[in-house]
Order: sequence, then structure tokens, then C-alpha cells
Amino acid sequence: MAQNFQAAFVEVGENIDYTPVAAVAAGQVVVQGSMIGVAKTPIAAGALGALAVRGIFDVVKANEQQTLGAALYWDADGDPYGGTAGTGCATTTAGGNTFSGFAQAAAGATDETVRVLWSGPVALTNTVHNALTAELADPGNGGAIPVTDSGHCDLVTTGAQTRTLAAPTYLGQLLLVSLKTDGGNCVVTCATTINQTGNNTITFDDAGDAVLLAAKANGANKRWSVVSNDGAALSTV
Repeated sequence: MAQNFQAAFVEVGENIDYTPVAAVAAGQVVVQGSMIGVAKTPIAAGALGALAVRGIFDVVKANEQQTLGAALYWDADGDPYGGTAGTGCATTTAGGNTFSGFAQAAAGATDETVRVLWSGPVALTNTVHNALTAELADPGNGGAIPVTDSGHCDLVTTGAQTRTLAAPTYLGQLLLVSLKTDGGNCVVTCATTINQTGNNTITFDDAGDAVLLAAKANGANKRWSVVSNDGAALSTV
């Protein structure tokens, strides 16, 4: 047959046909490769049904803060806060999970659901920009900087203060730490070395000082490594 088109319109694409091997419950998330959908009604095993691949849904979430506009991913064996462990949840952690959409409202760590603009078929490129857009809350004087995911942590001081930084959670994790408001020096003590010199302490003493860290493998351990340093002092304690 002679070719007379390059693509023929079929439908809008908010739903796709789906025939499950095992029965699917209403509200169940289904992952197919890099594509993800939601069953709006029950689908019997072997029966033709449909998955919604676009729309706005309230989705069970991990025990973490999720900011308005944050990119969210479906962790198929994640632990939904207040739900059944291992049954899956929305998370800001990209590694090993499937992109689902963007948060349409901020959700606190102990909120059980997050409202998501679901756009499952859309693939996100794992760029440094995307990895660092997540906001990690400044824990305050003496607190531990979160290491649950990649992101940026903006420090605010009201005097000479300290923070701690645990080992990274996964290889390739990125963390941008900067002094947003200078009310006094902030000394960050890391649980790992942060360069080949063996330094493990970062001192921020002027607003705008910033350090970008990446997680690397060092033998069997995960350690932070300084990628760039703008104004901070590195030392060993």
C-alpha cells in the first residue's frame, strides 16, 4: 500500500486502552515501561479497560515535603505515609522511579496525599537543573541538612551557627548548599570527607557563599565530593 500519511490522528490521548493480566482496582497506578497511568474504574483480568494518562489526581505520598510545582515520581514499592508499606507512593526521588507529573499544591511531610497534575507519558531529562530544583529545608542551628534527595539548601543564620551533613543517600546525588542570609558564620561538619585532601568541614561566612556537592563511590562507601566552591572555606576537624 502506498504511503499517504506520516501520522494519523486516533484520539486526544487522555486515556489509553489497557488489558490487564490480573484484575486492577479503581485508583490503582499502573506502570508500563516509562509510561504510567491510573485506572479510574475497576478492570477485570483479561478485560479491555482504560488507563488515564493525563489529569489531576490526589495521590498517596511519601513521608517528605513536596513543594508546589515539584516534579514527582511513582515509587512502585514505596511506603505511603499513613498507608500500607510497600504498596507505592509519590516521591520527589527520581532514581529508580517513574515520572508521573507535578505537584499542584505543597504537601507537608505528614500529609497523606499530594495533588498531582498527572502527565505520565512525558519523559523528563535528568539534568543538573532538574536535580537541584527541590528545596531542602534549612534545619536551623545544630540541625542536620536533609540528604533524602538531590536539591538545594539555603542557610539562614542569626549568629555563629553550625549544621551537620550525613553521608549521601545514593550515588550521583547532588546537593547545593549556600548561605542565603548572613547573620553569622555557619560551619557545616560532614560525616564523610568532601575532597581528596580529606577535608570534612565547610565554613560559610558571607551571603552568597555556595558549595555544590556530588555523591561518589569510594570503595564500598558513598561520600560527598566538592564539584564547585564559591567563597566557602574547607577544613578538617
